Amino acid sequence: MSAKGFITRVQKFSLHDGPGIRTTIFLKGCPLNCVWCHNPENIPRFSEVLFLRERCAGCRRCVELCSKKCFDWQDKIVFKSDDCDRCGLCVNNCSLKALLWSGMELPAEEIIHQALSDKSYYEMSGGGVTISGGEPLFQIDFSCELASLAEKNGINVALDTSGYSEPEAFMKILPFVDLFLFDLKFIDPELHEKYTGRSNGCILDNFRRLHEAKKHVSVRVPLIPKVTDTPGNLAQIHEFVRSVDPVIDIIHIPFNVLMPEKYGMLGKTNLKYETF
Repeated sequence: MSAKGFITRVQKFSLHDGPGIRTTIFLKGCPLNCVWCHNPENIPRFSEVLFLRERCAGCRRCVELCSKKCFDWQDKIVFKSDDCDRCGLCVNNCSLKALLWSGMELPAEEIIHQALSDKSYYEMSGGGVTISGGEPLFQIDFSCELASLAEKNGINVALDTSGYSEPEAFMKILPFVDLFLFDLKFIDPELHEKYTGRSNGCILDNFRRLHEAKKHVSVRVPLIPKVTDTPGNLAQIHEFVRSVDPVIDIIHIPFNVLMPEKYGMLGKTNLKYETF
């Protein structure tokens, strides 16, 4: 029986998660808590309520049903999830599907079956499947099955990872991955812990292990204004990468200005990062 994984979505025709046209699978669960995270729905291992305002007709059923007072009416529905106990009453009674769960469980075979329908596009463009997150190595058995099924079907596999994982997880998935998209945010361990909640010792060690295993790696650096995009931080990242391998690609990822909308959908109003 195919392993099931907890995911948020399967995104077809993705153009920013590796080379060519790709299908990106976003897995839930991440050990880091980056203050600028543009996929906050992927951080927790459990489902949260998502509020899609554009679908809301203002019927106020959620206001009536929620015992935790997560919803209020102020000429429009206002959603704050601080006290949400995920009982599901609001989701189950929203006829317009303005309230949804942020995650779902799907078997690996079903996801790869979806991906196979676009195999001709992968072959034409040099694309494939990208396993992303969250941190896909948090669900290592599921990620391995996804990657191995894709490989068996002749689909190129990329893994988008923060690098924060036990080395055993990297070694387990290594044979099935063609390209590692490796996020590097800081080299300075104090800055890394300040902005992500974790030190980066294992991240840098895992980066070196991938190089020693002669795997294809591209480094991705998120350009967060006044945080990661400083000349000093970028110089440290480039110096570290070049010390490991001078020919590794380093790609700068622009800041996602739509990030605050994601937090609004989750009913989270106190953002940790507010330079936008």
